Amino acid sequence: MDQTRPAGRAPALWAALLSLFVPGLGQVYARRLRAAVLFAVASIAIAAAFVVLLQASDRATLTPRMLAVFLALALATLGLNCAAALHAWRAVRRGRDPARPGWRRSTWTWGVVLVAISLGFELFPDDLGWNAFSVPSSSMLPTLEVGDRFVTVGTGAALAALAPGDVAVFLLPRDRVTDYVKRLVAMPGQTVEMRRGRLWIDGREVPQADLGAAGPGVRRLRLTLPNGRSYEVLKSEAGGQLDDTPAITLGPGQLFFMGDNLDNSMDSRVPSAVGPVARELVVGRAAVIFWSRDRGRIGSEVK
Repeated sequence: MDQTRPAGRAPALWAALLSLFVPGLGQVYARRLRAAVLFAVASIAIAAAFVVLLQASDRATLTPRMLAVFLALALATLGLNCAAALHAWRAVRRGRDPARPGWRRSTWTWGVVLVAISLGFELFPDDLGWNAFSVPSSSMLPTLEVGDRFVTVGTGAALAALAPGDVAVFLLPRDRVTDYVKRLVAMPGQTVEMRRGRLWIDGREVPQADLGAAGPGVRRLRLTLPNGRSYEVLKSEAGGQLDDTPAITLGPGQLFFMGDNLDNSMDSRVPSAVGPVARELVVGRAAVIFWSRDRGRIGSEVK
């Protein structure tokens, strides 16, 4: 049998898919080990740059320039994966049949090494305190839309600087597994309640400005917290079940979170479902939207 015939489409497609998800793995499949190492190193280098950027990203330094660099890194990742997939496809189509006996042991060895490196790096940034999340519901409209994907910064400095007005991801207190994304509105020792659809903190009404209609029967409002941070929320003109809630005084280490879509959010206003959140359950502060159905939102800061 001729061992030098070009491989068929199926092996080439398989190689392309491998490198699309793990740059370098398709090159291993195609027996292009030098290219496999180069693509793997490039992928890790870009990911390392992400880590450096996110380590430096706190509220004081997350500038438009940083957002531009973040977007550039995201595009570089996409470009590298696509280039690796195309290279693997061509390598298989132009080379020998990758299923030929005698090379499998080498291929699987390199494959395991590359996968281990990739998985290890996926875990490494998480230990540094950053992660990516997607938005499954409309509870944070208009700040976060359904389908948005964003990055959180969860390093010690970022969490220590967490303040009312920040959007953060935390673990649901009742199971400590489910991730919730809401806005922090009150800190330990403060008293929070809702009166006739308005937020009160420490016995004072939080100022709100009407920004106009956001849809049929829905108003867009701007709230300004006691620390001066302001943000936009949505409020139904007909009101909601959480328009009036009992006053809750937060204990040491307790935080109070609310969704920006005030009438469509299960948050700290509902003690039986969420209630006050212990500070140690906070995963990280939402920093940057890296994907959205609205392309104009990609690369924007979560604020």
